[in-house]
Amino acid sequence: MAGNKIYVQGSYIDVHNNENVYLNVDKAEVDVEDQTNQTKKGCVEGNTQEELIAQLKPIFYNNEDDVKIFLKEIEGMQPNNITDLVNKWVTDKRISDYGNSRKGELWEILSEANLYTKSRQNWCRRVY
Repeated sequence: MAGNKIYVQGSYIDVHNNENVYLNVDKAEVDVEDQTNQTKKGCVEGNTQEELIAQLKPIFYNNEDDVKIFLKEIEGMQPNNITDLVNKWVTDKRISDYGNSRKGELWEILSEANLYTKSRQNWCRRVY
C-alpha cells in the first residue's frame, strides 16, 4: 500500500494515510482518535463489534438491527441519557425486561465495552 505509514515508538503508534487500520492488542487499553480528534477509549481483549452485537442480541429480543441502532444512538451519549434510552426501549419492548437482563447483563456488557462509564449502582438506580 503505497503512501501508508505506520510509526511505532515505544507504546505509541502513529498511523497515516490508512482508511482502515486493523490492530490486535492483547489485554491493553487503546485510544483511537477519529476525524474530529475526539478520543474514543476501548478495552481491547479480542472483542470485536460482531462479538459485542452477539452478546447484546438476546437482550434485544434477538433483533440485530435494534442492537446496531442502539449502539449507534448511545455513541458519545451522556450516561444519564443512555439509561433514559434503555428505559424507553424497555417500555417499547425493544429491550427485554426479563430477569436480570436490563439491570445486570446489559450494564456489564456496556461497561466492559466502555460504552457506559458509571457504576452498576448508578445504573440500577436509574434503570427501572
